[in-house]
Amino acid sequence: MNFFRRLFFTEVSPLVQKAKHKIIDETDLLPLPPDLDPRTTTLDLAKINWQSAQKHLYSLIFAARKLAVPAYLWYTASALFSLCTPVLVHRFVGLISSGVTEANLKETLFYGVLLGICGFLSGFAIQHYFARTLRTYQLVTNLLNEKIFRHSLKLSLQARQKNQLGDIVNYMGSDSESVADIALIMAEIFYAFFMIIAIVGMLFYYIGLSTIAAVVVLLTLAPLTKFIGKAFTRLDDEMMKQRDHRVTLMTQALGAIRVVKYFAWEKSVAKEVNEVREKELSARRHLARAETYSSLGYLGVSTFVLFVALATHAWRGEKLDAALIFTCISLFGLLEGPFGELSRLISRYTQALVGARRILAFLQQEEVSEKKGQVDTSGRATGVHVEHLTVSYENAATPVLKDLNFTVAPGKSLAIVGPVGSGKSSLIHTLLGEITSSAGSITYSGLESNALRPKTAYVPQEAYIVNASLLENLKFGEDVSGEELRRALHNACLDKDLKEWKAGLRTEIGEKGVNLSGGQKQRVALARAFLSNPQVVLLDDPLSAVDAETENLLVQRLIFGAWKDKTRIVVTHRLEHLNAFDQVIYLEDGEIKGKGTFADLKASCPEFVEFYSEHGKTQGEAEHQAAEVHAPVAETTAAPELNESRVTEDEDREVGAVKGSVYWDYIRSLGGDHPTWNPIILSLLFLGAVAVTALPLLQKWWLSYYSSHQSEWVALTAVGIYGVLGVIVLLASLLDNLFWLSRGIQAGKDMHDKMLKSVLKAPVRFFDSTPVGRILQRFSRDIESVDVYLQWSFSSAVNCAMQVLASLILILGVMPYMALVIAPVMFMYYLLQRDYRRPAREVKRLDSIARSPRYAHFKESLQGLAVIRGFNKSDWFLQNFYEKLAHSQRMFFSHYMLNRWFSSRIPMVGGLISVATAIGVTLSAHYGLIQAGTAGLVTMYSLSFWAFLNWGVRIFADIESRMTSIERLKFFANLPAEKDTLISLPQPLSETWPEKGEIEVQDLQVRYATHLPLVLKGITFKVQAGTRVGIIGRTGSGKSTFFQSLFRFVEAEQGSIAIDSVNIAGVPLERLRRSLAIIPQDPTLFMGTIRNNLDRYNEYTDGEVITALKHASMWEFVDTLPQSLNSVVTEGGLNLSQGQRQLLCLARALLTEAKVIVMDEATASVDVQTDAILQKVIREAFSGVTMLIIAHRLGTIADCDQIVEISAGTVKSIRKPHEISQKEIEESLV
Repeated sequence: MNFFRRLFFTEVSPLVQKAKHKIIDETDLLPLPPDLDPRTTTLDLAKINWQSAQKHLYSLIFAARKLAVPAYLWYTASALFSLCTPVLVHRFVGLISSGVTEANLKETLFYGVLLGICGFLSGFAIQHYFARTLRTYQLVTNLLNEKIFRHSLKLSLQARQKNQLGDIVNYMGSDSESVADIALIMAEIFYAFFMIIAIVGMLFYYIGLSTIAAVVVLLTLAPLTKFIGKAFTRLDDEMMKQRDHRVTLMTQALGAIRVVKYFAWEKSVAKEVNEVREKELSARRHLARAETYSSLGYLGVSTFVLFVALATHAWRGEKLDAALIFTCISLFGLLEGPFGELSRLISRYTQALVGARRILAFLQQEEVSEKKGQVDTSGRATGVHVEHLTVSYENAATPVLKDLNFTVAPGKSLAIVGPVGSGKSSLIHTLLGEITSSAGSITYSGLESNALRPKTAYVPQEAYIVNASLLENLKFGEDVSGEELRRALHNACLDKDLKEWKAGLRTEIGEKGVNLSGGQKQRVALARAFLSNPQVVLLDDPLSAVDAETENLLVQRLIFGAWKDKTRIVVTHRLEHLNAFDQVIYLEDGEIKGKGTFADLKASCPEFVEFYSEHGKTQGEAEHQAAEVHAPVAETTAAPELNESRVTEDEDREVGAVKGSVYWDYIRSLGGDHPTWNPIILSLLFLGAVAVTALPLLQKWWLSYYSSHQSEWVALTAVGIYGVLGVIVLLASLLDNLFWLSRGIQAGKDMHDKMLKSVLKAPVRFFDSTPVGRILQRFSRDIESVDVYLQWSFSSAVNCAMQVLASLILILGVMPYMALVIAPVMFMYYLLQRDYRRPAREVKRLDSIARSPRYAHFKESLQGLAVIRGFNKSDWFLQNFYEKLAHSQRMFFSHYMLNRWFSSRIPMVGGLISVATAIGVTLSAHYGLIQAGTAGLVTMYSLSFWAFLNWGVRIFADIESRMTSIERLKFFANLPAEKDTLISLPQPLSETWPEKGEIEVQDLQVRYATHLPLVLKGITFKVQAGTRVGIIGRTGSGKSTFFQSLFRFVEAEQGSIAIDSVNIAGVPLERLRRSLAIIPQDPTLFMGTIRNNLDRYNEYTDGEVITALKHASMWEFVDTLPQSLNSVVTEGGLNLSQGQRQLLCLARALLTEAKVIVMDEATASVDVQTDAILQKVIREAFSGVTMLIIAHRLGTIADCDQIVEISAGTVKSIRKPHEISQKEIEESLV
């Protein structure tokens, strides 16, 4: 019983039955077999070659031989049953040609029935081949995904900078899938050559020496194959390169969408992406044309070989009877499949080879040094000893750290200070093991065993937050008690925040902590570090993002409280706490200029004294700050969202049959948007399908006609006409394929353009609730589906439908009574395909949706490598990846098993039609109603009828599955857009607006959605032109909402904001945002050049850019770079320090010469030197400019002309800085 269950894939039947009564979901799908679980593998790993791309591909098949060998045996069985067909055709048509009498009627019927049975067995066997090779495909995908993810977790910081995020995501996506395809590719190649050899042998048996001419033609293929393979490799490599670049551009644009919108860079981003897209499509166009020429070339060879064989046979004076002609046609019909696919196989093989090369090159990238020993879990205090430590970056002229020597005793604290670029962060990364030292050593004392390494916790300048709940972000894979959580929340000053969030610890933080302020994110990171119970704590200036009151509490409760017995190494720009540290190191140009206590450095280190005195005023002010004045960072949404337990929305999933409008959208895109050309193009596509169906039928009919009228024609003439018709068939196929290709690429271009435009115009709230990984899936996998597969699927479906129609017309035209048999069989076929398609489309949708979390987790992991490794959580992230991969693979497994269930049953339907047709032909011949030539033609088409039925449903199901990509693309192409204007201005806007920068806010009321409460409740105030105004208030008070309203990220429900007496609701968005400028807390730079980052639209001269850099104190640094303004900025600006990135953002704001500038806590996460530069520029370069400054430290707004205090969505007070007493600040804001 179990044998028949496996033989007919009946384990899928319950799923099919469920789909009849409900919309199936994940719980209904087949369980993932244990051998396909990513945590285990049945592959023979020792046999896999990881050095050579070509050997790697072959070794994967060998490693999977336990599955591959049975699969290839099933494929061989299918081939043998297929080869029986020409033999049976020869016998069957031969009997009909000689006349069907009572004597041979049973024999003729026997061979006719046997023809149908062989067709059924061939089709049935191939489904078991597919089931096993697709299982192999999953095994290889699991292996490569696991290998890439594991290597990514070990990737050194330098190697990470060399590999763009989009590239690495593609290694795991399209490259891994191309490589995993090798099991199917090699089987198809084996099948092709096996069939070629077998068919040549059979030809020799039937037509003797005439076969030699055909063999000579076949031998010419060898050099052609090699040439085509090289061309495909080059073109595919170029296409993948451009695709990687496009995905990387989209990744960085989506990851910094607020910056893009703040500066109205949508057109610049779209232009840059579209330029790369055009190069990608150009490469795709050349590759597809090469595939078309190659495929038709191979088919031409097949036709030409048959022509040569028949012509030679006729020239030698041999007889060409109906049996011989249709035997040869049957043989070459079998050959057309392998020949037609040979071009595509070469293309797929080159894609696999290119993918293998790219993956292997990535896997050879530098990893961080392997940390020795297990982590010490004893909790003992641990000392850190650094001796003669020198660190050099690749291609750097001088070391970044030079001969450092210091010791931190167990349980003691060390502060590291110094100017921008002195090497502070590099030292922390070296202590973490992220950077390998070129000389010296780092050792630890106090561990339970010398074989162990200390347990560390690391908090960087920019807090690492994962898209999960607050609780998951805090625990970070640790098992913690409720009491430990309570202490962590208290020590990290999060207990008050937690009370304001309705969902409490279940509150979803969102991607990159999108709905937390900068201070909240850092406090979450510090609470996480506390819960990990580390022995060594490494902090890279995490306190700059919090206000002075919270900073003091964190210092008291955590750094010198709960962690008083831990070894603490703290990079800090807050100098007022230095006297509390056991030891202070002053770094400058990578060297220790002074070390000791704070008093020691003030007494003995002149460089430190100068550094400290330069910032004495700033720090003196800071010592008297006590108010907690939270402020959101540039990537922040409004606090009300925290009152919803979830921020990220579930991925949109359509259910039921794909709507006709979705099909029409794609069909219309094939024809183009022009109303005149669209119907003409669609008509040409239809006529092309008719031509490529009718002409081969005409070609075969001619041979059928000749075989029945041999006395009327010279054999060579008849064969010559066949050859001419063959040339016409090939030309028609070539034109049809090229036309489909051009329209398919145009459809992909149109859909990408519409989606890109729609996404860039979407409101910011959309990006807050939609993970970047999900959007990238639309721009990568779904667009690839349209570019590469969908037009081919549509073309195949149309041609297949025409072939089925032609077969029916031929069979019913010759034998009308066959309708009595075909009608019920076709009804049975209809029921079968209906039962199949219903679950198939839902499983495909689930499969597509399940991929997004996998890629999102991968991308998120790549962005936090140092933190993940600092907490020793690589294995935890790997386990999370395994879960997401297993979930995705379960969807895919259910999808292809459902295909096998259906495809194993279709040959039965086809077999019934073949048997019925053979019986009908036999009886018709018996009663003299049909000639031998016509009998042969009808028999040939009936035999291929089941194949067309099988292929037709599979291709239609594939289209329906791939149309889910169109559904998603359509959804993203029709997102609600930001409204350009909301009102009409009474008079045209002046070209010089705004001239002064006066801002008037009148009764401004704002809410984020109709179901949410008001965030701003009628605020009113006025800012005089050229003044500096500080905006203060607690987290959730409405400060961020006001600034989002100023940039119209969120629109006013009532009231207005006017700049120079112009209501901004009537100002076009691009004009408004380009008239403002912002210096955000998180300095965001894009991959490109320094100049491109400052002047995206190339509007300013080099002199103007240099002047802005001089004002920002960055020109001296930029001028020392080899390419000056054209020096490369890597992805995210990772090749620059935090301070340098912030100063470039300052230069960017200076360059705009905007009359209104917003500073969104721009000094929160920078060192005191950069802070001093920013304050100087505010006083000097921004003189006469209206400035709005969000601040959480009074020192930042001490020079403001007035301070606006916002509380609970209302303006509580507007006063001068000196009018606000310290006591009032504490009482009103804390």
